[in-house]
Amino acid sequence: MIAPAPDDLHLDQKTLHYTKVHSPAAQSLLCQYQNRTDMIIFSKVLADRATVWEAIRAKEISCAEVPDDLIRFSSEIKPVIMWNITRECNLACQHCYMDARTKHPDEWTLEEGIRFIDEMASLDMPMLIVTGGEPLMSKNFFPFAFHAKEKGVRMVVSTNGTLITPEVAALLAEAEIRYVGVSVDAATAERHDTFRGVKGAFDRAMDGIRNAQEAGLKTGIRITIHKENWKDVPALLNLCVEKGVPRFCLYHLVPTGRGERMMDMDVTKEERTQVLQHLYDRAIELKDEEIEILTTDSPMDGVYILERLKREDPERFDKVRELLQISGGCSIGNKVANVDYLGNVNPCHFTPQMSVGNVKERPFNEIWNKSPGSQLLEIRERRMTLAGTCGRCDYMDVCGGCRQKAYFYDDDFYGGDPTCIYDPDKKRLEYELF
Repeated sequence: MIAPAPDDLHLDQKTLHYTKVHSPAAQSLLCQYQNRTDMIIFSKVLADRATVWEAIRAKEISCAEVPDDLIRFSSEIKPVIMWNITRECNLACQHCYMDARTKHPDEWTLEEGIRFIDEMASLDMPMLIVTGGEPLMSKNFFPFAFHAKEKGVRMVVSTNGTLITPEVAALLAEAEIRYVGVSVDAATAERHDTFRGVKGAFDRAMDGIRNAQEAGLKTGIRITIHKENWKDVPALLNLCVEKGVPRFCLYHLVPTGRGERMMDMDVTKEERTQVLQHLYDRAIELKDEEIEILTTDSPMDGVYILERLKREDPERFDKVRELLQISGGCSIGNKVANVDYLGNVNPCHFTPQMSVGNVKERPFNEIWNKSPGSQLLEIRERRMTLAGTCGRCDYMDVCGGCRQKAYFYDDDFYGGDPTCIYDPDKKRLEYELF
């Protein structure tokens, strides 16, 4: 059974505090209430030339002014921040990078979160990606959301979708949440529910997506691929098209949290290449449709695009490579940061072992900009010290590999990414399926 959110809480939008209420109307609403920029946007780089030029021009625009879907291409080095506002979750997903479960006694208070949002506003940070756990389980979610709106901080939500009732969707829209990303792990309810650990999770997620759409919110479906679900990608992409969901986002499994315990379920290089082949082909087929196709946590995907362009559309190769250079490959420690449910600052949400400070003790600006420690500085200069296959790769400028995978598999944070589909010595994809 899916756990509900707190049922005795009421949002006072003027004071941005929750207060105890017991009226039937309030309880009726609130009984039903209770989550990257390492993206390779297939639909953007494979679209018409005008779209590519638009993205390239975005490098001259500040993060605060650039459109949401072009933030990644701004040359201004301000991070999009993944903010875990709670550890609490109503599901038990096998791949959860947070190992989310119950609420931690020392996680964010309302006052601490408000101060953090104020600092984000003062720094003109481009976006807060609010996640958990399940962020909608937190009684502080809507106070944070409405305060971010008041301060002009763009906020998006990463959620399992199960708590998005029509009433919650209306509040999300009122708070001007820019995007609601819902995780879906299979094309069938039975397999999704098994992976998520709760019966009914799939149907509730589908209801949540529909409710968000009907409230006028931009929505997206996200899948983290592994051996048991990678063949579901075509069906889920088709589901997006059929339901008018404007974004399909594919995540690659990263060894963090519970994900560490299931890396034997990661896809093979050939399977990963088959998935990328499908996304590439479909991005071209759907270029006139209102859908964005992208991948994350895998900068090597940009290399796949370039290798295909080199053979199939060489005139576009240089411009697309320029676009991917601006995007910067793996954004760890530069264009992405994570602030977890205890306030720890990590250079990426998949590197919890690498805390570089705590915003409850020092301002984020001091940790990230004014006085970054040696560890963060080393990460930012990592392309000078990358070793192994990543260190000798001719696509280092657009990729750089996944540092957490290098650390997990070979205990070398700056080593080669053993899951990479490109062979830098032979200068070709290991599996050329096109």
